[in-house]
Amino acid sequence: MQLHITEQAKQAIQRAKTAYPDKKIQLRYDIDGCGCAVNGIPVIWLTDELTGECELLETNGVPVYIQSSQKVFFDDAMTVDYHEKAGTLMLKSPAQVLSPRMGILVK
Repeated sequence: MQLHITEQAKQAIQRAKTAYPDKKIQLRYDIDGCGCAVNGIPVIWLTDELTGECELLETNGVPVYIQSSQKVFFDDAMTVDYHEKAGTLMLKSPAQVLSPRMGILVK
């Protein structure tokens, strides 16, 4: 799985991470409060401990981890971009927009 992070998205992630420099970045398919294991939303966690069996994604310079069992919810090639008007991240692939307003949660 490849994850390209645009320059604007890198800056947004780094701004969020500034207060938590030791936390790791984890791409998650968060199902909390969504009612079902297949209903969830993509989100970036800044976390001290990675949950589950994780692997490092192939990115363009920003170390991002993903729980191996959650890879099924994502496409093989994705891009994290920054939506300037909304002030949020956007997760997309060549085939679809997975999340037009992806958040960053500190865990």
